[in-house]
Amino acid sequence: MKRFKDYFVVGSGIIILGLVLLAVFDLAFLGMGIILSGLMLIFIGIHWARKPKTEIPSDERYMRINEKAGFNAFWTTIGILAVLVYVDVYFPLSLNFREFVTIVWFVGMISFIVSRFYYDKKGFK
Repeated sequence: MKRFKDYFVVGSGIIILGLVLLAVFDLAFLGMGIILSGLMLIFIGIHWARKPKTEIPSDERYMRINEKAGFNAFWTTIGILAVLVYVDVYFPLSLNFREFVTIVWFVGMISFIVSRFYYDKKGFK
């Protein structure tokens, strides 16, 4: 359980921060989101702590895969942002800021997941 300790400490701190935001500052949506993030971090730590050492992937390979996937997701996000700005300028869509950010965030997240899956299966050069 030594590998779980860092996840537990950081996850518990994040949960406490979320509870403070929720109870003291009355920021329900932000507080619940931060509490959920802390719980997810604790569950990720439990998941990795239960795996045998031989099943944990090599760090260098996954760091490189995440770098390549992040690079591709960044440029995909910038590309979709440029397309949405030009489309909104020339053909007004009447998108408010929240819809605009949600579309860009969703495309960036999906492109990161797809790129990471691609580089994990195919490899990289």
